[in-house]
Amino acid sequence: MSIRTIALLAAALALAAPAAAQETAKYRLDIDATWSEETHPFEFWPGAHLSRMRGATHNSRYTLFADGRTASSGLQSLAERGRIDILLAEMEDAKDRGRLDAIFEAEGIAVPGAMTATFTVSEEHSLVSFATMLAPSPDWFTGAASVPLHSDGAWVDRVEVILWPWDAGTDSGTTWTADNDETQPRESTRLLLSPFFFDRDGLKPLGTATIVRVE
Repeated sequence: MSIRTIALLAAALALAAPAAAQETAKYRLDIDATWSEETHPFEFWPGAHLSRMRGATHNSRYTLFADGRTASSGLQSLAERGRIDILLAEMEDAKDRGRLDAIFEAEGIAVPGAMTATFTVSEEHSLVSFATMLAPSPDWFTGAASVPLHSDGAWVDRVEVILWPWDAGTDSGTTWTADNDETQPRESTRLLLSPFFFDRDGLKPLGTATIVRVE
């Protein structure tokens, strides 16, 4: 068999072989914050806004927040003051331990408004979480935790998440500009059933987050 024939056979086999699964995918996160005086009229604060957002892709061994779980110092700092430095340090530590991969952020916005971020996801770290402070507030925030982007061997093309108000359980204040009242010991993170966000129809969402695959 000639060298040319061998080359042609190899090329044909390469074309016939199934393509390797894509190990990474790029996504865009679009946050549509509908929170406003119209949607949440009870004592709506005129200067209400969302702080800078911090997010990450990770595996099941990392948790940014969860109902019934005590907030980390990083989440406390974000929820109480809109600061992300401590949370970034926690994420970098989780990255060193192999629990987290990409870290991303977006600038804060006035509400209603929108923010966007892009990030790359790997199969090993195919969950995404993010959080942003409801400001001004004692320790209230919104976001999403452990949203799966890889399922049944394939990348998810699009997912939409409702944004609910959360209480980090680290400050006992009950109004927008209440004095600092540190909760000791810390209570668990939970959905915020405050009159600002809850009425006879139930808990009112702050908007939606849409995660779309772009590559």
